[in-house]
Amino acid sequence: MKDALKGIKYKPVGAAKLLQNNLLIYGVGGLIVPFIAIKAIDLILVTLGLV
Repeated sequence: MKDALKGIKYKPVGAAKLLQNNLLIYGVGGLIVPFIAIKAIDLILVTLGLV
């Protein structure tokens, strides 16, 4: 296992900090990114005259 991570920088992080980072990335990202993507698709379809 030690060789599998050779060359990978690893910094031990506490559980609370890890949870905070994951909630920020996956929680907020999971709420905001879909709306941006849907709006972008809508703008593309309108621009192409498909709607």
